[in-house]
Amino acid sequence: MNPSSRRRRWWLLLAGALAIGIAEPYAEIDWKCRAGLEASEACVWGRAYFSLGRWLAPVFIVPIAFVVLLILAACFDWVRARLG
Repeated sequence: MNPSSRRRRWWLLLAGALAIGIAEPYAEIDWKCRAGLEASEACVWGRAYFSLGRWLAPVFIVPIAFVVLLILAACFDWVRARLG
């Protein structure tokens, strides 16, 4: 893999990790407050801390998602190289 495509891949992985980090608090609230569970303790506390979670979750989620995506991309390259 040449350096240009490697650099492009890093930017794509970073964009994907950023998208995951931004979407995670919204997905979590959707899951906790799904139909029938609007009055559950998880939903109430989730909504109470949602504004804080919107800013803190990406700080923790983006680096983890980036590393996971990087490992998955390396595994994909390894499998692709083995298969020919």
